[in-house]
This record gives sequence, C-alpha cells and structure tokens, in this order.
Amino acid sequence: MLFGDRNEIAIEIQPLFPSWERGYLPERSAWGQLTVWAGGENLCRNIVEGTDHVREGVNVPLAPLADWLVRSWTFLKFEERPQDFPPAFSPGETLKRWGFSSPPPTSTEDQWVDLREQWWSRHFVHAGAEGSQLPNFSLVRLGDWLSIDWMPARFAGSRSPRFLSQEGHFLSRWADAEHAIGEFVITIASWLRREGLGEVYDWVAGEQPPWETDPRFLAALEAYTGRPVDSLFTWTGTSSEPELRGKLGLRADTNDPAGCVITQVLRDLPGRLPRELGEELIRLDAATRGKGGIDPNLRRVARDAVSAAQVPEDSGHLAAREVRSRLNLDGQPVDNLDRLAERIGVQVRDSAVESAGERMLAGARADGGAVVVINKTPRTAVSWGRRFEVARGLGQLLIGSYRDNALGAASSAFSQTWLRRCSGAFAAEFLLPTSGLSDRGLDSLDRAAEPGRFQALMTEYGVGARTAAFQLWNHGLLSSAQMRDDLIDKYASSAGSK
Repeated sequence: MLFGDRNEIAIEIQPLFPSWERGYLPERSAWGQLTVWAGGENLCRNIVEGTDHVREGVNVPLAPLADWLVRSWTFLKFEERPQDFPPAFSPGETLKRWGFSSPPPTSTEDQWVDLREQWWSRHFVHAGAEGSQLPNFSLVRLGDWLSIDWMPARFAGSRSPRFLSQEGHFLSRWADAEHAIGEFVITIASWLRREGLGEVYDWVAGEQPPWETDPRFLAALEAYTGRPVDSLFTWTGTSSEPELRGKLGLRADTNDPAGCVITQVLRDLPGRLPRELGEELIRLDAATRGKGGIDPNLRRVARDAVSAAQVPEDSGHLAAREVRSRLNLDGQPVDNLDRLAERIGVQVRDSAVESAGERMLAGARADGGAVVVINKTPRTAVSWGRRFEVARGLGQLLIGSYRDNALGAASSAFSQTWLRRCSGAFAAEFLLPTSGLSDRGLDSLDRAAEPGRFQALMTEYGVGARTAAFQLWNHGLLSSAQMRDDLIDKYASSAGSK
C-alpha cells in the first residue's frame, strides 16, 4: 500500500504477519515493511551490518509510528520553529546548537534540557520508534511546505541497519504531506479494529484522522505563535477565546491560527517582546486593512520563480531577477527604494520602536494594503542596513503565501529559516544584481575584489560590505571564503558602507 507520491512524500507499507511472540499490546498487530519516500529518495533502504543484502524497507510494528504522528500532529502542523531557541536551517543543526548553548536567565539547566527534549519529541521520528530501528528524520512545517530532513542513524548492536541515504533535505507540499500521513493513520486504525485491538489507542475508533474532529485551537495558536496562550491573553487584554480571536484579527470560525497578519508576524519574533513592539503590531495590522495593495502580477512572477528551486538562496535570486525585469530595472541601482516600493503597492514607514534584533515587520492582505515597518536597531540605523531590510520585506511580501487572505513576517533570529534565507537572497540580488556586475565588467573571478572596485560597488548600489561580499561569493565571483571574510573585515566599518 502506498500513501502519497514517491517523488514528493510517501509512506509505503507491505503488511507482515510475524510468527514470533510479540510482547506488548501495540506490537501485536499492524506489522509491515515500512518505506518512507522524500523527493524520490528511499529513506529506509538499508544494509544490515555484517551482510551485503540490500533491503528496501524495515520490518517494524506500524501502530506506534501512527500513534506518534497523532500525538505530535498539532506541533507538526503548526509549530514551525522552536518556541525557545532560534532555529537553524536544519532541525538537526538546531538540536546540536541548542545542546551546546547555555540556558537563558529565565531557565535552569534542567528546564533548558527539557525544552529541547520536548521539541525533539514532537518533530523527530525516532521519538515514536518505540524501539524500532527507523531512519533518523525530522518533519517541520514551513508555511506551504513540509521540510523533511534526514541524517545518520546510530543504533547499538552488531546487526543494526545502515541506511544508504545518509543525509538530505526535501520540501514537500504541505497539502500532499497532510493527505499521505492522514491516509496512513486511518489505514492503521482500520487494521487495528479488524484485529480486535481498538482499545490500544483512543484514536483507533475514528473513521478519519483525529485532528479532523479535534482541532484544539488554543493549543494550535500556542504552537504557531511560539508563546503561551496566557501571555497572549495578557498582551491583548482579553480573557476569552472569542475576544482573543477578535483582537488578533482571526475569524470566529477558523481553526487555523495563521489566518491573520498578527499571528504570522508573532511566529517570526522571540517570545519576550517590548510592549512598544506589541503596539506596533496592532498598528501594522490596522494599516493592512486600508486600500491599495501589492501588485498581484509581481507576486505571481515572484512566486512562480520561487517554485522552481528547492534551495532558498537560488529561489530568492530567481525571484529578484524576475521582479527587476518586470520593473525594467535592468542592472541599474535602485536609488529611492521607498518610492519604488510605493510604486508596486507597498507602504514603507519607520517605527519609533527601539529593538536589539527585531529589525523589520511586514504585513499584507489580499484585499487590503501592504506595509513594511522598519524598527530602530543598530543595523537599520545606517542607510545600507535600512535599505536591505526594506528589500527583504518586499521579498517576503512578494514570495510569501496568504493564509486566509493574510500575510505577515518579521526579520529576527526566530524568523522562518527558509523564508529568511530566501528573502535575504532576494534583497541582495534586488539591490546588487548580477546583471549590474556583468555590465560593469565585474563578473570574472576576484575582479570586484580589486582595490577600489569593491568600495565603489558598495557606494553605487547602496549596500553594505557583508551584502556585497556574500553576493559575490554566492555567485562564484570570489575565489575563497577567506577573501570574502577579508572584504567584510576591511570595509564593514568604512564610511562608504554606512
């Protein structure tokens, strides 16, 4: 039985009826050979240590895996980043960094470890293995996509499987993933009922995935925004769910906590926010309810370009090139970025809020306005830093997806990793296009790094040293990372970079 598409995401099972004694209740039925597919890659293909026989799947009890998917579903569907720790691009790297980091003043060492364990248990399939030897992969939602990341699995014992696909990453469309996982769960539930084991898990009795009948909205809201519901009640000055929905701008009948600008922006911000920043969010939301709006044709062009690549930097570069082409910018500098933003339907305004790292807020409605707000930070205090954050905001509004006609994002350490990298690449290419480098004869190796040329490039295009150096590096125009870093060190504090 195959659930899903092997070239996207799929779970494939071949039922087994083992003759060996099965000790505890969940493993007494629903055994099968399991194969998990991501982007055409078989994550379960393995060789047992000490043999040369390749197996296409692993023989495991399937009910514990289905149970983990059910128990974790609220977090798989809505928790797009850890509540307490800034995410890396790879969930495995997030865990590694988290493990080496010291707890903040608000947590003890034990609490910090527990928070990390909780996030791991919600997103890494080994948490639901129940002793089975499964490939080591994680499932984390990124907006319209499910990010599937796999890494080496290590087991004790001499007869353990060695999975042939050691490391990888794939983005599957969320709707496809949700359908495949739901079909797998209801099939296992039906199997258990036929075997007279309907009492094993409380979700087995249902004819459809349990999340369809038990949406748990407040739990979903907490997972999505990355902050306890009690803090949302306090911040909004509300005391009931209907009041909270109204204050946040969520429809009374929606079960999607991402259906408004405010919650989408909160998803991209750390848990502890200055009161003034919360007030700025309310103003941002109100501004998106006005007339006007971002050019829908530009959004279509940008989103079509993004869909062609799995790598966020490639996606951002492609989108920026298409947008610049539609705006007839060719390779020329953008002198007045605020005026250009207004031309495509985006209002840019500066906030009085002083913040350490929350540089930019962006919001839009499909039937309303589009706004980019720049906060006061050390980076945005200089012209090139502000320009970059404005361009990043434009990228997020052009590339991002509407949920219930709303779109929100922010620039901070807690932003969605894929969109942060994609919008950063968009900003770099939009401000310093590779076509401009070509026009100026700077598209050969290390040419732009010659004395005087790098400084002139920064000044002409209004970008900082880091943006210029990484743009050259990402397009293969610098011969070494050392040269890139030397350029940043030399020019980052120069007058021309400010």
